[in-house]
Amino acid sequence: MKRLFVLAALLLVFGAVAVTPFLAQDQIVVDFAHIFGGEGDIRRDVLRAIADDFEAKNSGIKINLISPANDYTELFNRILLDAQQGNGPDVVQVEEGLTQLAADSGLFTPIGSLASADQMKQYEGILPVVRNYYKIGDTIWSIPWNSSNPVVYYNKSITDLLQIEVPTTPMTFQQVLDACAKVKAVTAIIKSAAPKFEACLNFPMTSWLPEQWMAMQNALVANNDNGRTARATEMNYTSPEMLKIAQFYKDLKDNGYFTYTGTPNDYNGEGASFGSGATIFHINSTAGITLFVNGFAGAGVKLGIAPLFVPDEASTNGVTVGGGSVWVMTGKSDAETKAAADWVFFLTNMENDIKWHQGSGYFPNRQDSIDYLTKGGAFVDAAGKPTTADAKDAKEAAWFDTYPFFSIAINQLAASKGTTANQGAVIGSNAEVRGLLVKALQSIVDGGIAPKEALASAKKQADQVLADYNSVVGQ
Repeated sequence: MKRLFVLAALLLVFGAVAVTPFLAQDQIVVDFAHIFGGEGDIRRDVLRAIADDFEAKNSGIKINLISPANDYTELFNRILLDAQQGNGPDVVQVEEGLTQLAADSGLFTPIGSLASADQMKQYEGILPVVRNYYKIGDTIWSIPWNSSNPVVYYNKSITDLLQIEVPTTPMTFQQVLDACAKVKAVTAIIKSAAPKFEACLNFPMTSWLPEQWMAMQNALVANNDNGRTARATEMNYTSPEMLKIAQFYKDLKDNGYFTYTGTPNDYNGEGASFGSGATIFHINSTAGITLFVNGFAGAGVKLGIAPLFVPDEASTNGVTVGGGSVWVMTGKSDAETKAAADWVFFLTNMENDIKWHQGSGYFPNRQDSIDYLTKGGAFVDAAGKPTTADAKDAKEAAWFDTYPFFSIAINQLAASKGTTANQGAVIGSNAEVRGLLVKALQSIVDGGIAPKEALASAKKQADQVLADYNSVVGQ
């Protein structure tokens, strides 16, 4: 517990999480803390339906869904405080970047130590490139749940008008710059169709995209094999691969091709800006596919989706996994812990993996889910148009053929080579070092700082953050 309290001193901690007491003496309540509690968030309803199904099949167990924060780091910090007070939930959704911190915190029991033989067999069905992210050494800490990677969204109505051909293969940085030059040259034409147009491209100012572009170049974000063979002591922020990425930001800004809201990690704000017609191209998570498809259809505007840009033609190593996984907290009774583990494996089985994908837009984590959706999972009418299962003359069809946008994330992930770079970095102080990279990129875009200077400053500060963290938890 000493480590837990020391770690707490390193984090910004917010208010406590309210959990629900037992409803009855013989009933087990599993409190599940997640980030999908925002107003109008359809993912909350999908999750509730899965929880209701679990309760129907497991009498005596209630799944209490709680969402004290819509931000991963804020959620984790609240759980940390609540755990210190002995009142933490049973299961927690944790962002991929917080994996090492969660393992170091002492708050969680590795799910691999709780799983039955059947549950471990179920675990093996998860795509290796996904499940390997959440292993540290040989320890299986958590089960992947809401997995995503970034894709390119574009206003196809405008690109068709401008006769800009967006390839189905990834565009290189240079090809993006060339396309944006064409867009800028006809700004007046674009504004006649989209009065709120500002620039060619927008995307969230986040570390997630540079991390993807590093992985595509088979480059590591941190030393010691991305912190997987030993704790990371240096961030590779001044590497040639990262400099290439930072130069892309500078080229976009210097040429007037890029805009953003000014707020770091503003996925929703950037998506709304793109949806308003402010940009032609936009990068965001695959988790937003359903929202973008529905929004553009409602506005009568054609939407296009393409794979994430690549730094150059040699950048063929593929992406890393984003999103989060589910963790079981320590300090509960044996019955509560078993119920929590059973809920985690139920939530992530094939049936619910498919339900979650179809209802949320996050991609399926399991090979058997993908196999099924390649052959079925959707319904079409006599004319081949999408419909519901109970519609007249409805027949089953392949989900990915019926809704091809959803296959882009799967194909992009399948192209990953499975190297250490694709596994991503596990760093205890990830939130802090990621924040320093974002500040460096902002200084390039907003302040005109040279990429080499900005990255050198970020590396110096990040390496000190690593040293401070490692001095607390040990090497």
